[in-house]
Amino acid sequence: MSQENVEVVKRAFDGFAAGDIEATLAFLSADHIIYPFSEWPDDAVYRGHEGYRRAVAAWTESFDAFDLEVVEFRDLGDRVLVLGEMAGRIKDSGVPIRQPVGIVYSEFRDSLIGVSRFFLGWDNALEAAGLRE
Repeated sequence: MSQENVEVVKRAFDGFAAGDIEATLAFLSADHIIYPFSEWPDDAVYRGHEGYRRAVAAWTESFDAFDLEVVEFRDLGDRVLVLGEMAGRIKDSGVPIRQPVGIVYSEFRDSLIGVSRFFLGWDNALEAAGLRE
């Protein structure tokens, strides 16, 4: 089952990378919960598909250009860890930004992601996943 979870996350990322929110939503449970990184200035929790849309809009509206490159998908049994790097230009400033990020996906059911937890920096994500490197 755990490799199936990795495939679900990869397919959700394919939709996100293509800019197709609806394709991503196809892999999120209707009651999906997003916990943004702790430094996030807006809501601490986003719920459901509408919450996902709001979270993505709030994040991407801050940038003129934005990309999330996945470095690694890691199978953790009942969870999936994604280590990546976001890059972009801050809106109306042209200032580039590059930041390592980590995401822990959990509570999979019926081949859908139940919970997404975002972290700035790989160390924070690895620690949250119970891993040390």
